[in-house]
Amino acid sequence: MFKALITLFLCVSLPATAIEKPEGNVYCHGKAVVEYRLVNPEKDGTASDVDLTVNGKTARFMTAYSWFGSNQVVPKGFKFAILGEKQFDPLLVYDSYLEDARRQKYTKCN
Repeated sequence: MFKALITLFLCVSLPATAIEKPEGNVYCHGKAVVEYRLVNPEKDGTASDVDLTVNGKTARFMTAYSWFGSNQVVPKGFKFAILGEKQFDPLLVYDSYLEDARRQKYTKCN
């Protein structure tokens, strides 16, 4: 009986670890994992905010759907920019990849 109680206690007290399926779009570059999820998207697929998760830390940022600089041609495949912080200000979202302020490309990994 005592062994059964100890076994039950150990099973209940051990933390359960579950891998959560990503809800947004997940991209990788080296060891960095970046995921974004549109917040309350409109019917046309746009949203004024995104939840940006970088290596497990999430923050909410604004988006911009127009290209920076009125005299520049919009790059092929550009969808929108996430106005993040530091390395991710801006984080450019293209059809098949992301590009950060350091011009590093993040490819889809989910």
